[in-house]
Amino acid sequence: MDHDPSSSPLAFFIGEVKRLRDLAGMTQEQLADAAGYSASTVAAIESYRLLPSADLAECFDKALNADGHLIRVQKLVEKTSVLPWFRDLVKVERSATEIRMYEPYQIPALLQTEEYTRAIARANRPMLSEPDIDQGVALRKTRQEIFDHYEMPQVNTEIKPRLWAIMDEPALYRVVGSREIMREQCEYLISAARKPNITIQVIPNAQGATCAFGRAFEIMIARNEPLVYVEDIGSARYIRKTDEAARYLLVFDYLRAGALDEEGTINMFKDAAR
Repeated sequence: MDHDPSSSPLAFFIGEVKRLRDLAGMTQEQLADAAGYSASTVAAIESYRLLPSADLAECFDKALNADGHLIRVQKLVEKTSVLPWFRDLVKVERSATEIRMYEPYQIPALLQTEEYTRAIARANRPMLSEPDIDQGVALRKTRQEIFDHYEMPQVNTEIKPRLWAIMDEPALYRVVGSREIMREQCEYLISAARKPNITIQVIPNAQGATCAFGRAFEIMIARNEPLVYVEDIGSARYIRKTDEAARYLLVFDYLRAGALDEEGTINMFKDAAR
């Protein structure tokens, strides 16, 4: 990604964080302590691996005595770095108490490693430039904040969302990027599957056709109200109507009924990682 501060609002935001941190005589670790974030989060922001959230910008702004400057720039970053329907997705995911995902062809987005995400994004070239790919990877990591991949003090661990992800077996054996990337991805899935708020299941090939007809979707539940997200090439739509959303809930129930249990799923991850 172009690190010239004038190249984009995101580059300007990061350049300003570094400039203000230098003026304050702070290291990344000291800024992390002052802002209430982990040093890994500050490093991820400054290396373009994480997009700044509104909460993060506010905490950094206070720690650096920026008088609202970083808050204002973050709003511009959000408007220019994230497509409109993705902005809505990030907001809904952050407010959800439960997220259910089904993916037939690839690893579910919230469970992808950084290198797997980058390889997926590169498959979209030449439609995406290298800076666009970097931005897409950063956005994916930002979405994963809700599961504490980066420490996020604003997330109350008592209301951390529960993720239930289902994928088809071919997603594990389609080589995305390289065998090494797939090995690391499967090892990550094993560790994620053991977290108390994450359930992962695989539908084996032997199960045959599924009721989802190979159509990926995501259900986010907040205040007992489901919202369905379906992504297309270059666009996305949200399904809010109760009867239509209920059909997706029913389909998800059928999918998990036909999937391997957690132990069988982890064993499949281990086999795929070999």
